Amino acid sequence: MHKILIIDDDKLVNLTLSKLLKKSGYETKSTYNGKSGIYETQHFQPDLILLDFKLPDLNGFQILEKIKNINSAIIVIMITSFGDIKRAVKAIKLGAFDFFTKPFENQEILEVIRKALSSSKKENETFIDIKEMMGNSEPLRNVLKNIERVFDKDITVFLEGETGTGKELFARMIHQKSKRKDKPFITVDCGAIPETLFESELFGHRKGAFTGALNDKKGKFELANEGTLFLDEINSLPMSMQPKFLRVLQEGEIQQLGDEKSKKVDVRIIAASNSNIYEDVKNARFREDLFYRIHEFKIDLPTLQQRKSDIQVIAEYFLKEISCNYQKKISGFSTAAINLLTEYRFPGNIRELKNIIKSAILLTDSDKIEPEHLLLKNIKTEKLENEEEPDDLSLEKFTDKAEIKIIKKALEKAKYNKSDAAELLGISRSQFYKKLEKFGL
Repeated sequence: MHKILIIDDDKLVNLTLSKLLKKSGYETKSTYNGKSGIYETQHFQPDLILLDFKLPDLNGFQILEKIKNINSAIIVIMITSFGDIKRAVKAIKLGAFDFFTKPFENQEILEVIRKALSSSKKENETFIDIKEMMGNSEPLRNVLKNIERVFDKDITVFLEGETGTGKELFARMIHQKSKRKDKPFITVDCGAIPETLFESELFGHRKGAFTGALNDKKGKFELANEGTLFLDEINSLPMSMQPKFLRVLQEGEIQQLGDEKSKKVDVRIIAASNSNIYEDVKNARFREDLFYRIHEFKIDLPTLQQRKSDIQVIAEYFLKEISCNYQKKISGFSTAAINLLTEYRFPGNIRELKNIIKSAILLTDSDKIEPEHLLLKNIKTEKLENEEEPDDLSLEKFTDKAEIKIIKKALEKAKYNKSDAAELLGISRSQFYKKLEKFGL
């Protein structure tokens, strides 16, 4: 049960909120001034605080600062009168989650509280999940040592590693351990943005800036203000954008398309790429000055092949997570299955391992994952195909056979609802229909 502290000197408002929240299943405590609110913050230890801005002894800014000093993870939602909205917005910049005005709608308050608690739970679970799924190999310990060296320093971090080595996961860990942890973490996949949209995506635009710009739009830099911006595959940044991007890093200012004025932004950059970025610099496809600007501190991420002792830990974590999502009771892996996973070289690293576990869960009809359920592209097993493998069987055909099995299992589990089957497989409905057409299913 979540605990909510109400700090409001209006006894009627305080009583109304207390009754509403108790009825909705929350444990509440009421206080009527700032000092008693600060005392109860330490002793009641609430998950969330509803804080009136105007109190007889202290104002909302003073109380908010003290609450955040006690525990920065406590969610604070401001209560304000209509004329104090500017103050409430300032309070949000100082760490409040949201605000609502008097008079208020009960359902509106409950919805804001639900979203706030849900958001906090998701962030905390993500942090716990990261630690649980890691393992304890020496290459991993080296990465974690480097993260400890830089998480509280406002320098640009460059993560280098093969596809699937967990670049976003480690970037999120740096953010969650930093002083910016209560601010936004925004991800940009530079390889997925068309060149013509890059400037708008990163810096935003004003209404009418170009054909189709029907409204003002904030860019990723502004959305990440005071937080962290993670730029994956930064070597895909077009040459035309690189000087503008470098200028933002140097001056801390952005200029939206269609706007003559610049805006100050305070953003920590974490960039990531594979080793191809060195070739791009050498061949003048990536600016050398920008390269050195994003390389203030580099962390090399090991491949899964280099972390063999972690494979079982990660596999068991994925098995627990995915089988729960699929509502299947699977107790674990057989010894033979774990041995097979440990021998495999994982060209797609952690991402490939997750997909293999997902497929295995769909394929098994028992409470254990066996070798025949593991679709490993470079390890051939007779059990997987349930027949002797012919000498001329190509890798492509082997993969197609495995994919057909997975699709059929997904359809069966989804009771032949194609949208649900696509969701089970983690692909879009259009991709799923293309596969059905490809295999004549």
